[in-house]
Amino acid sequence: MPASHKESGYALTEVLVASVIAAAVVATAMSGMTIALRGARGAADMQQVLLDGANISARLRAGDPAANVSADYPDWRISISAVDRPVDPRTGAVLTRARIEHTAPLVALELVFIEDGYLLTDEQP
Repeated sequence: MPASHKESGYALTEVLVASVIAAAVVATAMSGMTIALRGARGAADMQQVLLDGANISARLRAGDPAANVSADYPDWRISISAVDRPVDPRTGAVLTRARIEHTAPLVALELVFIEDGYLLTDEQP
């Protein structure tokens, strides 16, 4: 009885099909990673913009003049307006509205804060 020849290994077409499928899976995974990295970068940029906005508002509330703050944050537009004028006769305090806007990404924050006055006493006019 002659020995039967068993086929072993893979045909060239099977190897090519498997390679195409593997390449498609890798390309899809890389595309997804690129989109995820772009989203993470956008989130990091937005976080920095919001942190800058919080710093600007803290500096304005602390009494730092808007011109000084604007010089340190050139990508921001700061506008100050009066809310409660005239001055409170008892304390000298006033309410001020600040609108701060970042150009790109567009973020606008509006805050109202008290600017300290002085407490009137009997000795003061």
